[in-house]
Amino acid sequence: MRRPLTFPAASFLAIALAACGGGDDTASTIESTAPITVEVSADEPLTGDEAAPSTVPVGTLECEDAPDPANFVEGQIPPANRPCEIPTALQIHEIRTGTGRNAVDGDTLILDYTGVRAEDGRLFDTSYTRGEPLDFVLGRGGVIPGWDDGLVGAQAGSLVKLDIPAELAYGATPPPGSEVIQPGDALSFVIEVRAVVPAVTAEDAPLDLDIQPSIGATEVTTQVVTEGDGATIGPGDTAVVHMLLVRGDNEVVLFNTWERSEGALRIEVAEGETLSGILTGLDGARVGSTLAITMPPADAFGEQGQTGLGLPAGTDLVAIVEVVGVY
Repeated sequence: MRRPLTFPAASFLAIALAACGGGDDTASTIESTAPITVEVSADEPLTGDEAAPSTVPVGTLECEDAPDPANFVEGQIPPANRPCEIPTALQIHEIRTGTGRNAVDGDTLILDYTGVRAEDGRLFDTSYTRGEPLDFVLGRGGVIPGWDDGLVGAQAGSLVKLDIPAELAYGATPPPGSEVIQPGDALSFVIEVRAVVPAVTAEDAPLDLDIQPSIGATEVTTQVVTEGDGATIGPGDTAVVHMLLVRGDNEVVLFNTWERSEGALRIEVAEGETLSGILTGLDGARVGSTLAITMPPADAFGEQGQTGLGLPAGTDLVAIVEVVGVY
């Protein structure tokens, strides 16, 4: 495979792929200097029976120091209960184990969460009603210290409760705009880890992968270069991937996420959200897999090609895809 070309990221927008940010600006709801956005009103804790579809179960009037896994049903929004004792040190409770890579500093975590005040269980923030998980880079100080410390070692699919003392939360300075968090408050979070995305450099791109040129392909074909053992991608999921796009005729690299500061891509696995050839190739793939997806023009950008990307008309396209997460 030839040396990759340098192309501006904007030229790839026609594929309708959204970047996986992984930067400080994505963690605005829990940064130490940013306001808390309260999506759900919860002056009193909600029970599961009271929770409407637009609300989040924020526990019961009961307290718990050790969460019971039986109370957390997979596929349902997990409840967040207050601890019985206000934490004076970080308490990490693994409610459900995950699989795959253990998160280390520098990895991007993609997760959903609910946060409550430890003293009375009042809800102050949740990602579930926003319909989009949060992502941030672990260990960079973009979130409160209790998260940077408590999520080291987390795996995709894990469910974790963090009871965080005030000094590892917001201390004596609550975030501006918060009507719930008071100075000196300990906080409790229930966190679902959707994906753990390792940090990469340009040198990690599989530029030495041996792929066959493609001219005149009539259908999408997928070669599984490496078989992963993580979760399986299905319709409606969001896949997190690194990707090379390669001209089929001469194997020139047109696009390379390993070189991008924006990092991996998020691809919604749904008709019309990305190239049909990529959707076909991703169907049933498992996290940890590397795929070589060969597409005729009809399943890529059409017969006209994509001049902004450097793909001439009538040219086959090959996508080298490393699946690093799914949610």
